[in-house]
Amino acid sequence: MFARPMFSRHTAWTAGPGPLDLVLAELRRADVRVLDLTVSNPTALGFTYQDALYRQLVDERSADYEPASLGLASGRAAVADYYARRNATVDPAAIGLCASSSEAYTYLLALLCDPGDAVLVPQPGYPLLRMIAELAHVELIPYPLLYDGTWSIDQVGLELALAAAPRARALVVVAPNNPTGNYLAPAELRTLDATLAARDIAMLVDEVFWDYPLAPGPHASPALGSRAALTFILSGLSKVAALPQLKLAWWLTLGPPALVAAAMARLELIADTYLSAATPVQLALPGLLAAAPAMQARISARCHNNLDRLRQTCQDTAMTVLDVEAGWTALLRLPAVHDLDDAGWALHLLRRGHLLTQPGHLFDLGDPPRLALSLITPEPVFAAACERLPGLVSELL
Repeated sequence: MFARPMFSRHTAWTAGPGPLDLVLAELRRADVRVLDLTVSNPTALGFTYQDALYRQLVDERSADYEPASLGLASGRAAVADYYARRNATVDPAAIGLCASSSEAYTYLLALLCDPGDAVLVPQPGYPLLRMIAELAHVELIPYPLLYDGTWSIDQVGLELALAAAPRARALVVVAPNNPTGNYLAPAELRTLDATLAARDIAMLVDEVFWDYPLAPGPHASPALGSRAALTFILSGLSKVAALPQLKLAWWLTLGPPALVAAAMARLELIADTYLSAATPVQLALPGLLAAAPAMQARISARCHNNLDRLRQTCQDTAMTVLDVEAGWTALLRLPAVHDLDDAGWALHLLRRGHLLTQPGHLFDLGDPPRLALSLITPEPVFAAACERLPGLVSELL
C-alpha cells in the first residue's frame, strides 16, 4: 500500500488550545465568572425581535420551489430598496443572493481568480479571509492601513503591494473595517477606483457594518455613484438586521456595463451550482429589511454607550481608545511594559481580572499592544469590565 496523506494540505488549520483557552477553561472549571468582551453574536446578547417577525418565515409560498440562481426577484428588489434608502440607485439585475458574505467571497474568487492568482487584503483585517483564500487556492497579499489619530490606507504601502503582486485579480476593502472601524474616505475611494480600473483589478467591498456609524458622516460608499473599476459590494442580514441565523447575504455588482453584464452571467452559473439561499428567508426579506432600522438603533445605542464609557475609563490612564468610526469593536491600546505584547496583556487581564479580550495579533495588528473589545457586550458587563481595567493595568506599571 502507498502511504499518502488522507486530507488536503490547504485544510490543515487544526491547532491545539492556546494559552488564553487554557486559562479560560481553568477559570470555568473553578466556576469563576468571566466577563466576556469577545462575543459578537447579537442573538446571544439580547438582540431579538418580536415573534411576529419570525412568523414571516412561515409562508405558504415556500411550499413551491423556484430555483432562481441569483435569488428570487422579490428578494433582489428588497435589497435594491435597502440601497435606495441609502440614496443609491441600484439595478436588481445586478444583485445576487446567497447564504453568507463568506459564500459571496467564494463566488467572487471563483469568478475572478485562477489558482495561484493573488488578492490584496487590508492589514489589519478579519482572519476569515485567509481560510476562504486557502480553499480557493488564491494567494493573499496584505496592504497596510495607517493609524495617525485615525485609520486610512497607506497609499505608498498599497503601491508597493500592487507592484509585488503581478497576478493580482482583486483588492478587498472592508469599509467599515473590522476591527479598526474606519470607513473609506472620499479621496481614498476615488484613488482606489482609478488605480484598480487602470490595472484591470476588481474591487471587493465588504460593507456588513455600514449601518453602525459611531462618528458623524457623511461617509463614502462605492454604492453611491458610478465606478470605473469592476466593483462588488457585499453585505447581508447577519449584521444589517442582526439575524445571523437566517443565513442570507448578497452582492451588488457595479462598474462598466459590459463588465457588469459579463460578471453577472458567470455568477449566475456559479450560484446555480450551489443554490444555497433558502426560499422562506428570501420571501421574508422585504419585511426583515423593513424591521432592520429599529434593531440597528438598539445596537447602535449600546455601542455608543459602551464606547463612551470606555473612553471615560481611559482618561488620565496609560490606556488609549483608538479612533473608531463605525462597527461593533473598539481597539484598546495598552502600554508596552515588561516586554508584554497583546497576548501577554490579554492573559494578564484574564488571570487577574477575569476579563476575556481578543489580542490584536488575531487581526494582524502589530506593536504596540492592542486588544479588541466587543461594543455590543451588555452594558452592565461592559461597565463592570471598565471598573476593573485601570487597576489591572496599574498593577504592571
